[in-house]
Amino acid sequence: MTVDIGVIGAGGMAERHTDNFDAVGARLAGVCSRSEESARELAEAHGATAYPDAETLFDAADLDAVLVTVPPFAHDDYELRAAERGVDFFVEKPLGLSREAARERRDAVAANDLVTQVGHQFRYADVVERAHELLADRTLAQVEGRWVDAVSPLPWWSREAESGGQLVEQSAHVFDLVRDFAGEAADVAAVGGHRVVDDVDFADSSVVAMRHDSGVVSHVTSTSASPEKDVSLELVAEDCRLELDLVSHTLDGTVDGESVHVEGDDRPYEKELDAFVTAVETDDPSLPRSPYADALRTFELTLDATDGLAVA
Repeated sequence: MTVDIGVIGAGGMAERHTDNFDAVGARLAGVCSRSEESARELAEAHGATAYPDAETLFDAADLDAVLVTVPPFAHDDYELRAAERGVDFFVEKPLGLSREAARERRDAVAANDLVTQVGHQFRYADVVERAHELLADRTLAQVEGRWVDAVSPLPWWSREAESGGQLVEQSAHVFDLVRDFAGEAADVAAVGGHRVVDDVDFADSSVVAMRHDSGVVSHVTSTSASPEKDVSLELVAEDCRLELDLVSHTLDGTVDGESVHVEGDDRPYEKELDAFVTAVETDDPSLPRSPYADALRTFELTLDATDGLAVA
């Protein structure tokens, strides 16, 4: 079976995902975008049709699923339209800018028993999978996450009203992994600074500390003031310390006194899409590792952290 997917939004993330369609048994059934030119170019590259808007795409194309890859400020009600029509969907993070709107979409997904996947691709990274295996039943003590980077070149990214800020739009990937390993956060404390980067209207550096229901403590460091990129996770557990580099896709550490080194491949985007397509084919909402309801918890955690930032 080939899964026919409509795409809403025709930017870089749409291109990244559609480039993997053939590998996972999917076909581009149609595209719409705020940019008609971008929609036309993406459609032509895959022998598909460009539509003027999402409503026309839903009405005219015979869709098994839809892929929503729009900026945070442009989410509109695409996911609700899909849910009302019983169409499974994959949506890129973040889930928008509104907590209330995201909760409404979650409820619509549950009411219609949809297959969903949210683009937290690191859950499919080889080094993350291996870290779970190495931790096994060990008692986890601490998780430290980092997203250290420069300002994104995307024109809307620097404005909190359009992106949600760094924690919501970017460091969400790290918060999601912290949740993946440590569970839900019970207490959150955040501090931030805005001393270096004039191009953003939110904190250019922040630290968020958390205590989880599991008893694990964690913190996430974020900055857009660095000339070098570091996206990583450190896990400390009983007789175990692991360092995951999510840029180079490597894992290093010590387990029971022995050094470990893992080199992963760079295929998490393909693997998360493959899991979604398989779930659509088999009508099994339990297969995706980041379904909408779970990703909403990450989204709300980043909103809580952003709301709590005391910026100096």
